[in-house]
Amino acid sequence: MQPVRIGLVGAGDISPVYLNAIARSPALDLRAIATRTPQAIAQTAARFGARAATVDELLADDTIELVVNLTPGVAHEAINAAALEAGKHIYSEKPFALSHETARQLADLAESRGLLIGSAPDTFYGSAHQAARRALDTGAIGKPVFGSSFLGLPGLELFHPSPEAFYRPGGEPPFDAGPYYTTMWINLLGPVKRVFSVSGAGRAERTILRGARRGTRFPVTVDTTFNTVLEFAEASVSFIISLDVVVPTLRPGELFGSDGILAMADPMFFGGQPAVTAPPQPRTDLPTADQGFATPNRHDHTGRVVADYRGAGLVDLALAIRTGSRHRTGGEFIVHSVEVMEAIVRSATSRTVVELQSTCERPATIDPVADAALIALTASPFDLVDNASTH
Repeated sequence: MQPVRIGLVGAGDISPVYLNAIARSPALDLRAIATRTPQAIAQTAARFGARAATVDELLADDTIELVVNLTPGVAHEAINAAALEAGKHIYSEKPFALSHETARQLADLAESRGLLIGSAPDTFYGSAHQAARRALDTGAIGKPVFGSSFLGLPGLELFHPSPEAFYRPGGEPPFDAGPYYTTMWINLLGPVKRVFSVSGAGRAERTILRGARRGTRFPVTVDTTFNTVLEFAEASVSFIISLDVVVPTLRPGELFGSDGILAMADPMFFGGQPAVTAPPQPRTDLPTADQGFATPNRHDHTGRVVADYRGAGLVDLALAIRTGSRHRTGGEFIVHSVEVMEAIVRSATSRTVVELQSTCERPATIDPVADAALIALTASPFDLVDNASTH
């Protein structure tokens, strides 16, 4: 397969992960990296065999086929639109857009021009989430009835050196960490039909805890806790996401069925240990080693060893560009995912039930045989030994 020629826009915290994923995959060929100040990333670009450019220069380069958009979320709509207007395929970090209407317009623009779009998160490609999907689809818990997920953090300033954007409109939890959970549930249960949400905020001001600006205080202008019910065709899910929990608390997800309980792994990563409890049998761990993207390859911020293959969705899109296959985060999936994010915030603001207009199919499962090329061409963007030395 001829590698897909890529231009990457944005050089923030997530960019080293994507740079490694692109450089290490035979399916991808990095040509340029663009920021507002190209001279600041010239050395990084050269290290990866690319050139530093402005966004306009990158979009004007006819050799670039696919733009990877890593800019802050509030800039995604404009960059994605400009790339499509320039005749480029798009793979965007989440959220692809901040409204269902704009996501729909961008998806329609892509289709009218014969272009493909894709979007993070792609963690549901991972072994743990595919094993959970397989268990559900084979009737391991009977008919799904209801589910729950809870993510509580003291704040993103705990990890991020520039956290202000997450406390402004467009950076609320449903648009940032929320998509990992909502896409996990869409992968399991299909499209969301209705959303009801309430929200609140704990503090009016936050303090940067990492990096050169440590100690700098900044205002909070959005709600930071959302308590949501997602209604699917077969089940409902209670989803709480909060940046107001003083001790990090994680309950990734449980799906309760007529005959058993399915416990999910952390949707922010590809691996983990899903399990089924189906009396009279005791809780049983689901096998994941036979799935793709299962091998632990990094430590998370707590030092826990995890499997993280960010870039799998990008390779899936590259294969679709070259072979005509159907990738898993296409236009309808993106539009629906964005509408779910928007609906959580809109319902909380209006205190009304929001009926979703869009729909999508559940993404195809990852088959170790049929998707052998996807698995083989997706490189680990992390080096476990090197990363371990920092803990």
